[in-house]
This record gives sequence, C-alpha cells and structure tokens, in this order.
Amino acid sequence: MVTNTLRKDESFKVGQQSESDFEKAANKENYIVSKATREENMFKHIDFFLGQDHFKFGVDVKARKKTNRSDSSFNDDWTWIEFKNVRGNPGWLYGEADFIGFEREDDFLLVNRQKLIEYCDEKVDLETIVDKAYSAEYKGYQRKGRKDLITRIRMDDLNYLEGNIIISK
Repeated sequence: MVTNTLRKDESFKVGQQSESDFEKAANKENYIVSKATREENMFKHIDFFLGQDHFKFGVDVKARKKTNRSDSSFNDDWTWIEFKNVRGNPGWLYGEADFIGFEREDDFLLVNRQKLIEYCDEKVDLETIVDKAYSAEYKGYQRKGRKDLITRIRMDDLNYLEGNIIISK
C-alpha cells in the first residue's frame, strides 16, 4: 500500500515537471515567461506570467491527472476542477490567474478562467455530493476527512470555450 506521504511526494514531482515543461513550451512559442512569486503562487493561484507583444496574463498550470491517485496512468479525457481546497477555502478556480493551463500529452490547453467558471456554474451539479472519484463526473466530490470540493469534467468540453490558447510541447 502506498502511503499518503509517498503520494503527495509523487504528486509534487509531477506538478514540478509539468511546470518545467510548460515554461519550455511557452518559451518555444516566443512568450516572455516569468515565474510568479511564492506569494502569487500560494494566494493568487498563479504559476507564471506570459507576455507577447503588449499582452500579459497569468497562468495556473495543472499537471495531467489520474482518475484515482492509485491509477497507473494519466487520463487525458477527464480533468479535475477545484472549487474548494482541502482547508475549505476557495479553490484554484477562484484564484486570480487569467488562464488555467491544463497539461495534456502533447500540449497545454490554456482556458480562460472566467469562461471556465461560467461553464462549471452551468454544467456542474454541486448540490449532489458523491464519495467516489469515478462518480464525480459533473457532480461535487469530497474526499474523506477533507474539506475540499472538486469535480471531474471532460477535457473535450473545454476545447470549445471561448478564448482558449494551445501551446504545443
């Protein structure tokens, strides 16, 4: 059995690699990339600022996800959205990033955060709370002993939101 400490360590490493890959990919696309401060990362949910011409925006990068932490492979068909974090505070969906950068196998899909909120408000049933990860599709999910509130949505649905940017790896 894998301990929670090992899972958190693995999750941290996956997140760090995803951010590194994002930075390289954004540089290849000729964005001016600057890493957010620790405070911006922790309190505003911004990992990077990207600039191009006279346009600058903040991005919160999300690594590829598994349906369950114990799964052996990533699931690029679905992604997790965080409404509340493990302490019950507003989740990254309500941070200050302009875009959420969802990592996929070959690219990063940058989704306008405001459009994502509107989509989730319309499509996700947060009145229905489930207790199994695989049941969390467009429903609220809370992990046992946690104060978080998350859901799973199809990545394909995000492809059609207005204002998306795709950055190839």
